[in-house]
Amino acid sequence: MALIVTVIVLLLALALLSAGMFVFVFVRRPVPTYDTPEALDASRWRDYRDPLYGGICWLRDRNPETVTVESFDGLRLSGRFIPRDHARGALILLHGYRSSPEIDVTAGLSQYYAMGLSLLICDQRAHGASEGRLITMGIKERYDAVAWAEYLARRLGRETPIYFGGISMGATTALMASDLPMEANLRGVIADCGFTSPGDIIRYLMKRHYRLPPKPLAALLNLSCRLFGGFGLDQWSTVRSMERVRVPVLFFHGEADHFVPQEMTEAAYAACVSPKRLLTFPGAGHGLSFMADRQRYVAALRQFIDETIGGHHGTLGT
Repeated sequence: MALIVTVIVLLLALALLSAGMFVFVFVRRPVPTYDTPEALDASRWRDYRDPLYGGICWLRDRNPETVTVESFDGLRLSGRFIPRDHARGALILLHGYRSSPEIDVTAGLSQYYAMGLSLLICDQRAHGASEGRLITMGIKERYDAVAWAEYLARRLGRETPIYFGGISMGATTALMASDLPMEANLRGVIADCGFTSPGDIIRYLMKRHYRLPPKPLAALLNLSCRLFGGFGLDQWSTVRSMERVRVPVLFFHGEADHFVPQEMTEAAYAACVSPKRLLTFPGAGHGLSFMADRQRYVAALRQFIDETIGGHHGTLGT
């Protein structure tokens, strides 16, 4: 009898641990907007206040149109669209995990716009103005990216060149979406410091940042992901998508990134079967390659767009 009680208590403890980890990692929580100089000064982004706030003001001044699409599972997803006269194409921008476009993408908006691109700045599911209770780290978000691409194709014309651009989880989303069937004219992907899969990044962070045994805890967490989230930690990966991708990919990663290791971008790059290029940035932390060397970053991006927008790959490697 005592043994039975002990086993039941242990199983309940494991179930609670699994559910608790699931809530901690995947359930939606409010994300600060950091949309004023004061908020930025009081945050960990204080050293980048000027370019971030400049990008936020640029976005506001363009009076973007709020647009929505419905996800494959019935969520209302929200984005902001900035059309450009005589645009060469359109760029879909995807922010990272528990972050926002204001932090992750606005600093570069004026540069992308100057390249002749209309801009669609998306709130990922379970973030910002988009609906959703659960973050799935790219597993379901990849289908959201396709929905946005097809929205632009319907609105701008199916011949319009479209690009995915993402940072951190946004990069993972973009890479995982790139091999999916779509009616949009996808011409390329820009992936900045993406992780390979939810399972890989969770096991990495458990070991490096929390000093926890990654394999048994991730396996336990995966049970709740399957039960409550309808996805698996290792259900898909950027590596598997890159083994099937048919559009060029530009990879960025900071060499001082201690949140997503550079090796994850290198693994996706190595697996990529389409024309590709990888740039790393010495001294750049997570998501900070643009801040570390804006001139080199923008030059590489402009060259990538110029070489791929017409369907030709120029001097991109393979």
